[in-house]
Amino acid sequence: MESLDPDIGRGRGTKRKYSGNQVQLTGPCNRLDTIRDENQTFDARDKYRNEDYYQSLYDSELDFRLLAQQDRHFGAVLKRGSHLDFSDPTSVMQLTKTLLKLDFGIEVDLPTDRLCPPVPNRHNYILWLKNLLDSSAPSYLDRYDPHRHVKGLDIGTGASLIYPLLGCAQRPWSFIATDVDPKSLSYARKNVHLNNFQSRIRVVDRDITDSLIPLDELGEDAIDFVMVNPPFYVCEAELQDLSRQKHRPPNSACTGAPIEMVCEGGEVSFVKRIINESLVLRERVQWYTSMLGKQSSLDTLVNILKENGITNYAVTAFIQGNRTRRWAVGWSFGNLRPAMSTSRSSAPSVTKKIQPYPTEATITTVSASYVDMGQLSTAICESAAAFDLLSWNWNEQCLRGVGFAEKNVWSRAYRRRKTREQGDVENIEKATDSSYNQPMRSTQRGEDVTSCAFGFAISINFEHDTSRAFQKATVVLRWLQGNDYLLFESFAEVFRKTIRG
Repeated sequence: MESLDPDIGRGRGTKRKYSGNQVQLTGPCNRLDTIRDENQTFDARDKYRNEDYYQSLYDSELDFRLLAQQDRHFGAVLKRGSHLDFSDPTSVMQLTKTLLKLDFGIEVDLPTDRLCPPVPNRHNYILWLKNLLDSSAPSYLDRYDPHRHVKGLDIGTGASLIYPLLGCAQRPWSFIATDVDPKSLSYARKNVHLNNFQSRIRVVDRDITDSLIPLDELGEDAIDFVMVNPPFYVCEAELQDLSRQKHRPPNSACTGAPIEMVCEGGEVSFVKRIINESLVLRERVQWYTSMLGKQSSLDTLVNILKENGITNYAVTAFIQGNRTRRWAVGWSFGNLRPAMSTSRSSAPSVTKKIQPYPTEATITTVSASYVDMGQLSTAICESAAAFDLLSWNWNEQCLRGVGFAEKNVWSRAYRRRKTREQGDVENIEKATDSSYNQPMRSTQRGEDVTSCAFGFAISINFEHDTSRAFQKATVVLRWLQGNDYLLFESFAEVFRKTIRG
């Protein structure tokens, strides 16, 4: 993620630590009236909202006094000009409305007897989902592709319709939003119309016994993702007991109805239903995801995924301020691998034993005093030329190359056999040492690479010190495609030796 201009500050936002190794935002937010206009989103209601803006929201404490200056309705619920009573449902509801309006340009009508979602927490889920989709896109760009048409399913959307609204405000996505509660469905449809999203959000009634991912009934052959914030509690007694153990419910006064917060077996049972349906639907959905309220649920569900042979999955933790913590899990039957910062959480609460396979490896690091970009690029391409790749393309401008192999074509056994088949006995030894052919900038056999056993990217990343002075360049291998971690691991080892040689 690009660094943020320290002079562009909003001075408010709930402190958050986003899942991943590198996304821990601590800089100021971007103001709507001064943010840079690069990477702008489609949202015509405010042309200054872009990807950097959304990534940097809620990285410092909310300034209620400033919010009150921007929205008189919020000012009316504050006490002593800057204090918000989180035990008062009316005040909490107004905070949600104000944040949605000021930060996303969204208008909502909320009932007093249904869940009032905390905006920063829900926004974190959308951020993670965006990174999950971007880093496992069919384009292999490993970043946001504005031309990709994305459609998702929000199970149990609630009266606020919070996830479809946040998603559609940030990206040109479309949603199917389902719920079983007539009152929530009524408000959800109203919120669609309030924001003129009738062409992009479809609200669908479901029964509590219906399937959760009814693609055939919806007339959908395939969609890009499923998301859900499932009922946390096993029964109403558990809900009441946990509430009594706390000084107040997390984040806000609890206005939710039992139908939103309780289901038999709790969130583990609910997500198990999704897992079971996913085992049938498989690649008709690229990513199945769920937010979770208990760390123990994450451990249990990852074990269930592993028991079913699912190895392409992602875990994360959302930490909101010093109190509320949520987790999320996602899984895919496809062969596109997400970025490591998105799939593997750095949060201590996510134990090592449930982390998925790494998808990045450092090949070499060169200090600023020794690096020559031309020589480094050539060394990478020479190394790629040593292997019988189905495809290899090096982008000099981006200093990034993408390659594909049908199988392990870098082992000594394969290269010896290949040389013998070509009748070039004299080159048998050459195929195993560190001398290679001329650098291969681009090669393509015209074959489809989507089913290749191994896809990868190699990029040159730069590191700077606090004064922005260039310190070193790091060559990073990124696993883009495949189901065999051993291929990625062995390729990293061989490539590391060849480029250093």
